[in-house]
Amino acid sequence: MTSANGQVRILIVARDDELRETLIDTLESAGGYTTNQAGTFEEALSEILLTEFDLIVTETELPDLSGMDLLAVVGGLRPTARVIVIDDDLSAKSAVAVFRLGAVDYLYKPLNMTFVLMQIERQLELARIPAPVIEPKEVPSPQQLTEARAKRINPMTRPAALVLRRPQFKRISVELQRLLGHVKASFVGLVDSDGNMIGAAGTLEDYDLQLLTRAVSIDHTTQRSLASVLSETKFHSTYFEGEHNGVYIIEFSTTYPVSLAVICDTDVKSGMVWLYSKRTAAIIDEILSSIPQPKRLPPVQG
Repeated sequence: MTSANGQVRILIVARDDELRETLIDTLESAGGYTTNQAGTFEEALSEILLTEFDLIVTETELPDLSGMDLLAVVGGLRPTARVIVIDDDLSAKSAVAVFRLGAVDYLYKPLNMTFVLMQIERQLELARIPAPVIEPKEVPSPQQLTEARAKRINPMTRPAALVLRRPQFKRISVELQRLLGHVKASFVGLVDSDGNMIGAAGTLEDYDLQLLTRAVSIDHTTQRSLASVLSETKFHSTYFEGEHNGVYIIEFSTTYPVSLAVICDTDVKSGMVWLYSKRTAAIIDEILSSIPQPKRLPPVQG
């Protein structure tokens, strides 16, 4: 498994500058690998969305979200990328969570770089072994396969995460950070129609980031039914209130549908959250609208 240029590409995500530089030096000089680096969850997410990686090495503790949160979203964005997690010290609870979220290895400090290199080479070698063929319980029909393939390759139905470029990611990240501060939210995130996390600010406990991305990408049939009764095309805003937290979701954009999710304490004034959230949604909608419109694919004959 190699990148498009024929070389293995590894992403190093670490808040510790010295650790990041040591890992990069070891992998590039001793291993001959190509590396990218990130110091925060936000930077790592941008790198993952824009580049194919064979392997990702991340610390558990990052300045914004955590390496666990990053691990949770890698499976949906880059399912072929293997992830190795580095912890500050050995923790059985962390190790269980790491492997449950799909990591292939769990390392803890202090690190022996020779051992780290051996483990990375081992994982890359395992990645080259063809996966066993598992017979599906239900075989999709030819029509379902054709429709799924058409959606993936058609530029008109491609999710937002696959069309944005680095400057647009950065602009969106700035707006999400501003929204977080304005409404004193604990977390804000932008998710596309396929459940890919485009940007995030704040923190989530108990590694619920993966669950959130799945939830906000679900097509809510109740909303659609009620909208039909009221002769509305779609309800763009939804609010879920719990005992301690409220979740605000705004769906917008037409060419590249996305959902803006804001999580706040229930004592935060909802009117203020809606005001700033809709302002942020309008700004992000302008960013999405600035993307050149894709050309429609010619119809398939026969």
